[in-house]
Amino acid sequence: MSTRAKTERARRTTTRTRNRPARRRRLAPADRRRELIRIAGDILTREGVDAVQFARVAAEAGVTRPLVYKFFESRQALIIAVLEDFAAELAERFGRGAMQRIPGSNAEAARIFVEAVCDTIEERGAGPWHLLDAKGPDPAIARRGQEILDAIVEPWKERIAEAAGTSPRETATLARMIVAAGRAALELWCNGVLTREEAVRDTARGVGALVEGFAAARSRAARARR
Repeated sequence: MSTRAKTERARRTTTRTRNRPARRRRLAPADRRRELIRIAGDILTREGVDAVQFARVAAEAGVTRPLVYKFFESRQALIIAVLEDFAAELAERFGRGAMQRIPGSNAEAARIFVEAVCDTIEERGAGPWHLLDAKGPDPAIARRGQEILDAIVEPWKERIAEAAGTSPRETATLARMIVAAGRAALELWCNGVLTREEAVRDTARGVGALVEGFAAARSRAARARR
């Protein structure tokens, strides 16, 4: 075969290889499921919940839509899985045991928690965090998001009650206020208004002020009743 013929044959082979569809990576089922959740979370962060569609997730994963359906019976189930994955990552980073290891200071507890949220957002994206407290059009997603947020708040309640001397009702209210303060600072961080250090510092200060304010108000009310 002449050099020219060899060159032409090599060119045709290269062209066929370049135009051939990329072969899907073979993954174990658990790894494939995690990959689909990760891709859905990336889309959620970049473009919002409406962009999380099976066709889009399948295309970015290099798989077929039926394969996505194999792991998630509905788009709703996929989005809930993204929220649960975010919560699991956050729980692993923060850990319920962290509350017992922190000596006395609610502000320090808040600082460690917000650091864990920031780490999780950097790892999983801000989309799931924003969706946790969203009142979207899908009741099941909103309900599951609220359940996850309540589970995140739960470890704080005993510590808050001890520090502020609050009733169960007041403790539940104060816990939600603390989460709202943290979310506000984290939103500013996500939007580039605050640095991460500023968001963590401001949340810690806000939590300390809220708990101390509740405790002081209860003390004044108790003295007034005497």
